[in-house]
Amino acid sequence: MALPSYPSTNRNRTYIVEVLKVYLPKTGTVLETASGTGEHISFFCSQFPGIMWQPSDMSEDLFWAIRERLVAQNNVEPPVLIDLTKKNFRDLKSYVGLVNINMIHIAPWQACVGLFRLAEKYIKGDGFVYMYGPFRINGLHTSESNKNFDLSLKQKNPEWGVRDLEAVVTVAESFGFRCLCVHQMPANNKSVVFKKI
Repeated sequence: MALPSYPSTNRNRTYIVEVLKVYLPKTGTVLETASGTGEHISFFCSQFPGIMWQPSDMSEDLFWAIRERLVAQNNVEPPVLIDLTKKNFRDLKSYVGLVNINMIHIAPWQACVGLFRLAEKYIKGDGFVYMYGPFRINGLHTSESNKNFDLSLKQKNPEWGVRDLEAVVTVAESFGFRCLCVHQMPANNKSVVFKKI
């Protein structure tokens, strides 16, 4: 069976790595939520060999693809189930960072809340949360393409949609994280980095 693949991963992964280089420590374990097909995390394993990577997703459906992509990597843990819409998480390790790519706009808002609830409990005191995707700023879309994307998402599921960055920052602060930096990325996306207060 062919491995599932998303073209956007090949387009954005090198830009994401450049941002992660600024914030990742030399060693430690980083949790990726919503790992999906495992394309991003397999690339990160090769780019950051000193980091141990932990893939996860809310469903086991694509764990086979993650395992197959990562079979040759020695700096990755087996994927684990994490549903960010739930209030209780299985026992996890502590992590130096959490990476979340292109998720909160294709999930209910409760998943964004759950992301920071998880981070509050499992991210070490000097750790960070990295988010990548489209955001609205001051309630406004940053491009016509993002506006159209938002409309298409809401047609698929009314609980989905491009989120207001200010609302995400407010949730982060309620769980002890401050917005450290916002990096402008290609294709009207942003990398947003939060640090534990």
